[in-house]
Amino acid sequence: MSIDITCYTKLDIDLLQPKLNTIKSNYSYMFTHSYIMYDANKVFTREQLEFIDDHVEKYQKETDILIAEEFGLENPKSYFFISVNDKNFPELNTSEMAEFLRKELGKENIIVLLDGETLI
Repeated sequence: MSIDITCYTKLDIDLLQPKLNTIKSNYSYMFTHSYIMYDANKVFTREQLEFIDDHVEKYQKETDILIAEEFGLENPKSYFFISVNDKNFPELNTSEMAEFLRKELGKENIIVLLDGETLI
């Protein structure tokens, strides 16, 4: 069974992606072995959703907003995924990774969800 961590943030993707790149570079021992961090994605605004004609795409984009808001993050702007590559957790377990990300990105800017179901 895979373990995935989803992070929703209040940071614009243009601000978030360089921060993620720096984190991966500064902590490469974690992100080349235990964890795989994927690039940031944009969360659409409700106004932008109105211009999407494809019902499936619109549903998927709206889901990003709803999940972030359900867990208390107002006005989400971006999200990214982290996959656990080594379940022995030689560096940090998932709860410690959540705290690490909050520290690096600002706890007021991020929510961290384990497998998209629970706030950690």
